[in-house]
Amino acid sequence: MATLKTLKSWFYPVTPLTVVTPFSVVIAIYSIYLGFTLESPAIIYPIIVVPITAFIVGLYVLDRILIKKLFSYYILIIAELVLLAGGYLQINYANNTTHIHITTDEDYIFVLFDAHENSMDRFKKKGFFSKELLINGNIIHLDSSLRYRYDIRVFPPDSWMNSYEERGNYFYEGDTIPYIYKLRSRQANEYARTQQTYIDSLLTLALQK
Repeated sequence: MATLKTLKSWFYPVTPLTVVTPFSVVIAIYSIYLGFTLESPAIIYPIIVVPITAFIVGLYVLDRILIKKLFSYYILIIAELVLLAGGYLQINYANNTTHIHITTDEDYIFVLFDAHENSMDRFKKKGFFSKELLINGNIIHLDSSLRYRYDIRVFPPDSWMNSYEERGNYFYEGDTIPYIYKLRSRQANEYARTQQTYIDSLLTLALQK
């Protein structure tokens, strides 16, 4: 009976953190599973999620202490809602992304940073802080200032199961043009098409169009 009463005290009265904490623990367990079963980049999931979950669990312990000794129930709920909303916005801001989603029948893509315009005007807002650009074609021209935006992610068509990516600079008619080259993987001539001489020939054709 005493054990049941103790367990009840950890879940009642219900606050926002009572709902969020178990949910975050489940997400953390799943992220650990992904991190150790998928390819190496997936290890980033538990690295990000586990510390956040640990912080939320710590807040929940504080929540249980405060609700019994110091705070009124309604004040604590309002404080937690404000805290959770602020945390959600902070996480979204810290993880904002700039995505380029591409539709093309070609098996390679170039993003060339050679345009003389504010290309960010072409991006549409996605969520609170992220932006995305939908492109139909395999050659994309963005202004040169975006070469320093490491949050830009280029997503090839969904039919591409895997892709090869290279970032570099191409010297063309006295100018240095940064570029991102993506090639659809698992092709018979894939190795030849990842060589610099071949990439340079494609770049020359792309810049002449």
